Amino acid sequence: MIILEQPYVSDKFIQLAVEQHIPVLDNEMSEHLCRQGYPLQIYNEQAFIAEYFKRGRIYTMSENALGWIAAHLPDKTLLQKIELLKNKATFRQICSSLYPDFFFCEVQTEALSGINASKLTFPLVIKPSVGFLSAGVHVVNNEREWKAIVEDIRQNFENESKQFPEFVVNTHKFLIEQYIRGEEYAVDAYFDEQGAPVILNIFHHRFASETDTSDHLYCSSLALYNTYEKVFVGFLAETNRVLQLKNFPMHIEFRYDGTRAIPIEINPLRFAGFCLNELQTHISGIHPVWAYLNNMHITKEQMWKGKENDVYSFMVLERPADVPAGSVFDSEKFTNSLMHVLELRKVEADVGVAATAFTRTDAAHLQELDAVLNINMHDFMSIK
Repeated sequence: MIILEQPYVSDKFIQLAVEQHIPVLDNEMSEHLCRQGYPLQIYNEQAFIAEYFKRGRIYTMSENALGWIAAHLPDKTLLQKIELLKNKATFRQICSSLYPDFFFCEVQTEALSGINASKLTFPLVIKPSVGFLSAGVHVVNNEREWKAIVEDIRQNFENESKQFPEFVVNTHKFLIEQYIRGEEYAVDAYFDEQGAPVILNIFHHRFASETDTSDHLYCSSLALYNTYEKVFVGFLAETNRVLQLKNFPMHIEFRYDGTRAIPIEINPLRFAGFCLNELQTHISGIHPVWAYLNNMHITKEQMWKGKENDVYSFMVLERPADVPAGSVFDSEKFTNSLMHVLELRKVEADVGVAATAFTRTDAAHLQELDAVLNINMHDFMSIK
């Protein structure tokens, strides 16, 4: 069961749905794809709901689909789990027994300007209690930055959030929490019919600096699995003693401080956005959504056979806001700048992204990944 939604659906994902005859909800996005010639197995709302209760597994292409589930799917238990995970403050409360020393608090948006910043401990992170991607997320290092960021939120955040449904990004409350030091990692996983965690992707979310909150570069390797798989499986198993999730996919972001993995957030009923999760199809040939829908347990040895020393990466190539009208992304120039671009996808949707790229890098070319973190996208834009 799949709900396709804006802002982006890859051809690879559409072909999976077509070839495997996966039931797809009849909505504006699926109808648009059918008009383009994709023979999707479309189910109207009533039929889709009936099929969901037969199969028990559902996958959403993006957070925008959660609004339909909240309004139409008569499964109160599922909706309660989604709301619990979407609300970052509630999620922090669930995890508080595992991390009793972790500071966080939730405040009304209009109350931010009245907070006495001298009583805050910096650095800290401020973000919408219910959010998506990096919308409204800020790392704050001192009182001066706090005042500037609160003013920016007051002036701009409501307009920035309008591209998402309120169920996805809510403007009413913000979460203030201590900054988690350490490297950031992301995991695509699901809980099987017994409630056991199954990991399908582990990514190292790399940043250019401590204040960088972008989604430019995600890397994966067997070495990454060898180091962190047991750590993340342990967290998921422990957390699910409270959540009691079954047949449930999710995308989780962590920071690892050297001794423990501290979760940043969990995104329910989907894997990594913008089809980042499809990096697994280049690694193992198996689509993670197909693995979830069919209760597949893929071992790291199966994933990385023959690729044990390589790094596979996903790159988000943002379109500069100040490029002249008519500028296009020079895909050939970008491809020639890296060792091995496995797949390059130009993004036509108006989301500020020119393209995404899947790449393979061997040990001799790892420095090119450092260069991507500081890429100047103006160098790859040209006028037709």
